[in-house]
Amino acid sequence: MLDSTTRQKGHSILNVPDSYIVLDLETTGLDPHYDDIIEVACLKFAGGKQVDSFRSYIQPRPFQDDDGQLHFVDDFITDLTGITDDMLKDAPRFASIAPELFKYLGNSVLVGHNVNFDINFLYDNFMAALRKPLHNNFVDTMRIARIVMPDLPHHRLKDLCKAFSIDTDLHRADSDCMATQKILVNLQKLAAESNIDLAAYRRHHNINLSALAGDTTLNDPSHPLYGKNVVFTGKLQRFLRKDAAQIVCNIGGYCENNVTKKTNFLVIGSLEGNPLVEGGKSSKMKRARELILSGQDLQVLSETVFYDMISDYLQ
Repeated sequence: MLDSTTRQKGHSILNVPDSYIVLDLETTGLDPHYDDIIEVACLKFAGGKQVDSFRSYIQPRPFQDDDGQLHFVDDFITDLTGITDDMLKDAPRFASIAPELFKYLGNSVLVGHNVNFDINFLYDNFMAALRKPLHNNFVDTMRIARIVMPDLPHHRLKDLCKAFSIDTDLHRADSDCMATQKILVNLQKLAAESNIDLAAYRRHHNINLSALAGDTTLNDPSHPLYGKNVVFTGKLQRFLRKDAAQIVCNIGGYCENNVTKKTNFLVIGSLEGNPLVEGGKSSKMKRARELILSGQDLQVLSETVFYDMISDYLQ
């Protein structure tokens, strides 16, 4: 994976153009450094109407179970998405569809829910397959929802589907795309009714790390970390942990020492040389997986993905 300082990603924007592509991926996990894409879906819209679509299963790297049997997805991913080994055994690898998908996306603005997740996976996979960066700007419906519906306790896709009475089969790429499109339309309508000018909304930029302490004027209610509980594990390469935590706090999030039922994000630094790590996972990572399996709204982020999320807050 490329370091965030060398990445050439597009920008998160709030003004939705007349034409755009709604995007969603299903993956084997949460980190593009370790995990693979298993399904991609795109719905192309112009003038409020769907005009085209793209969808494909993608075969991930296989792995062996304890009995030596090869699999593409584990039981957790199958239970979550409904995608099985049989669905993926004849699917193309990402490199095979990369030229077609890259051309399909073109220069379109990409719309998705928590779309940074999808952008990071696509960016790394396009760089690996084509040596081409994904420059597209993107609209995050989660970010818009946090602006338009600040009193909603959670802004996950399923929470917004419930709020807007959208009936859909979540955790499949094509149905998640359609749900995201319906959510976008509802959010735009609600913003207009509430006289919220999304095009005029601006986040804070270029925060000086030496001036971070206790400055609540730097809070960004639209940021995915705002109001969320963040835990770090492992050694960060670019910051002392306290400095990274200070950035989270100035965005408006909270930091905890351990993974609990309140934790929303676990950021993973380097675990090399840590005597408490067993089987490649720290105790915090193991606890996070237990909570995710129990249904908790908790995401595991690599250090690089975390830096992507806070990139607008660094000089």
